[in-house]
Amino acid sequence: MNLDATSYGPLIKIVIALAVLAAIVLIAVFVAIPLVNARLSSGTPLFASTPKAEAARQTASPLNPILTNEVKTVQFGAGYGLPTAVVDPSIYGEEILFATGASENACDRLVRLNPETGAFVNIALARIYDTIRYPVESADAILYADCKADGGGSIVRLDKTTGEPTVLAEFALDAPKLMLESPYAVWMERTADTTAKIMVCDISNGELLTLAVLTRAAYAVSAPSIKSGQVIYADADASNPGSSLIRTVLLSDNSRWDYAAGTFVHDPKSAGDRWAYLSGNHDASSDLYISIGGAAAKRVAAGVIDFDITPTCVVFGRDETVYAYVFAQDKTYVISETGSNAQFVMASGSYALWRDMSDPTQPLWKYLRVVD
Repeated sequence: MNLDATSYGPLIKIVIALAVLAAIVLIAVFVAIPLVNARLSSGTPLFASTPKAEAARQTASPLNPILTNEVKTVQFGAGYGLPTAVVDPSIYGEEILFATGASENACDRLVRLNPETGAFVNIALARIYDTIRYPVESADAILYADCKADGGGSIVRLDKTTGEPTVLAEFALDAPKLMLESPYAVWMERTADTTAKIMVCDISNGELLTLAVLTRAAYAVSAPSIKSGQVIYADADASNPGSSLIRTVLLSDNSRWDYAAGTFVHDPKSAGDRWAYLSGNHDASSDLYISIGGAAAKRVAAGVIDFDITPTCVVFGRDETVYAYVFAQDKTYVISETGSNAQFVMASGSYALWRDMSDPTQPLWKYLRVVD
């Protein structure tokens, strides 16, 4: 049919033309214009086929703030004002205390390090025997083991106000590692190859107490710990051969209670409502367990060589690397430097310390603040 030959043909053509025009307008408004705007917003040229390179984005911060803290080094030896040997660190407040001297067997003074500034203060001692080991500190006193080269020695209290030393106790064999939560000092004293006793001393008056006697070799080498006036230590579980009890003694009234771990326990350590222990004696078969608020213990790492506990994390070493398991996040982070041979030593309060043995001829002390 020829529309031009009809009376309504021109009208139909006008309607069709308007419909086509409307479609073109709609396509322009809802398709073409948004595409052009998107290219302009992205910086891409309108008539180029090669897109503009995306600007580099800043890497997101680590989930745990301790990973942004700086790993620092204790400089010692010739040129740094400290002797060749710097050993046995402990932490009191925000400072680190070391024994130092020509060698581990000839330490003759102490050094207190400010970990934030790197400044240190020498503390002179009147040594009785051959070397000073395992210094610990409180507000009023410093305790240390004054050791004979062939075994034995004295536990000495140094009054920080008067500088007066007082012998608190004697030991006959290996130098005991001291723990101090004023007014109580705690240590494990070996009495023979397979036996030991846990000693407590009230350093305010020198009163000594034998807290426990351990007659099995596996427990005679398992260190006790003290926190909030409670001493905890591992002992055999007579009702479950091969498993251990974690025994707790509240020093204020000598009340005692036991926790049946259901596994072997070595070196239980407490940080208030949380504690941790190893299932072996510092070897590749030792797993690290934690418990919070009396809950059942859970394994957080395998093959752990050594560890320490702080209120915020458990710091441990394995495979020449130092890690921190953070309680709040239930996650473990590497805190030692990548590629180094890091041997964990201790953690307490706000800091963790380890030895960097990457160069065996020049070992270094490294430390990191492990709180936010």
